[in-house]
Amino acid sequence: MDKKTILSVLEELYKISGFRISLHTTSFEEIAAYPTEKLGFCSYIQTMGLGELDRCKSCDKEACEKVLKSGETLVYKCRHGLIEAISPLYNFGILTGFLMMGQVRIEGDGIDPMLLALAKIGKQDFEAREICAAIPSVKEDMIKSYVNIMTICARYLTLSNSITSAKQTVGRLAMQYINEHFTEKIGIRDVCNAIGYSKSTVLVAFKKEFGTTVNAYLTNVRLEKSKKMLLDDNITINEIALACGFSDQSYYSKVFSVNYGISPTDFRRDNRK
Repeated sequence: MDKKTILSVLEELYKISGFRISLHTTSFEEIAAYPTEKLGFCSYIQTMGLGELDRCKSCDKEACEKVLKSGETLVYKCRHGLIEAISPLYNFGILTGFLMMGQVRIEGDGIDPMLLALAKIGKQDFEAREICAAIPSVKEDMIKSYVNIMTICARYLTLSNSITSAKQTVGRLAMQYINEHFTEKIGIRDVCNAIGYSKSTVLVAFKKEFGTTVNAYLTNVRLEKSKKMLLDDNITINEIALACGFSDQSYYSKVFSVNYGISPTDFRRDNRK
């Protein structure tokens, strides 16, 4: 995880919106936030026992499940009436966490649900009102704009691959990148730059985990894709070569023949029969 980049994004988003911004793992463990401390209201509620923390986590988990089904940012109210929003984060197509913003209320909304919650944990009315007065409020017509900005930030973190899954090994990350980009003219240097590891680290990790080299795997992925495309007579061999990431038809035919002992033209003819 590129924590410096992440914290910078969270801070800037907070400055724009006033929402507390937090980053969570796939199991919804908070791993970064700005500001680091939670809203006073939430801190009081969640640290006073009575199962409040578990109820808050359950509410957030339910929201995460909805996000996973839709793949889109979700805006919702927590059970105390505070506005929350959550976006999924990915690394090379694999879910790695969630970006969340919230702990604010809509300007003009009543605070009765919050006062009642604080009363249940023993807060006097004057204390409860002071705590609620410290909750940031936003105009309802601005919430959509803030959430759109958060969604853009989530996509930036996804595209920049700033978040990596703890379950993803170096070799697996390299393989995932190749699977998604083999149609482009990429090489080992591009793979290393994309996943943020040195060439030697990637080569050793990939060989150890998969028993083959990065280049051999890349070539194999391209060739296997090309074999499927050769079954379609409407696509020229030159088009197949370029679509699978080879520099030209001549080089593609040479690599195909070396690996399969037959030319692409003959493979197409034989499989047509």
